[in-house]
Amino acid sequence: MPHADYFVTVCLQPRRSILISNVATTVMIEAQALSADGSWILRCLTVMPDHVHLFFTLGDRLTLSQAIARFKTKTQNLVRLRGADWQDNFYDHRIREVDAVESVVRYIYLNSYQAGLIHQNENWSYFYCSDEDWKWFQGRTDSGQPFPEWLQ
Repeated sequence: MPHADYFVTVCLQPRRSILISNVATTVMIEAQALSADGSWILRCLTVMPDHVHLFFTLGDRLTLSQAIARFKTKTQNLVRLRGADWQDNFYDHRIREVDAVESVVRYIYLNSYQAGLIHQNENWSYFYCSDEDWKWFQGRTDSGQPFPEWLQ
């Protein structure tokens, strides 16, 4: 549905920890490029070692499936060079007005902490939040860091 907000998870097949360093950076760049070409407006993302969480507003150029296929295609060669591929499917949830956008952004933000990849006082290099969303979300954090109770 054009102009709707979506929370999408895209996983590797097999689930291997290859989305790190330059691979993660490239994945982030390609996700942002889809914003630049009008496929979606990227609001938040985190690249984990074996999956990616995306929160975006779908543009009117492509369907949801086409936008995700384009994202996978743009990053496919780099992933395949490391012995994996994207799963054929993806997990999506349309965020309706009554849903709490904050819970989606918080989930994406906390994913690396809860996976034990970083400590509470660190920042995950492969997390992105749009300026507009970060302005309101940062005010709900402990000076840009998660509250200890969020990590329990």
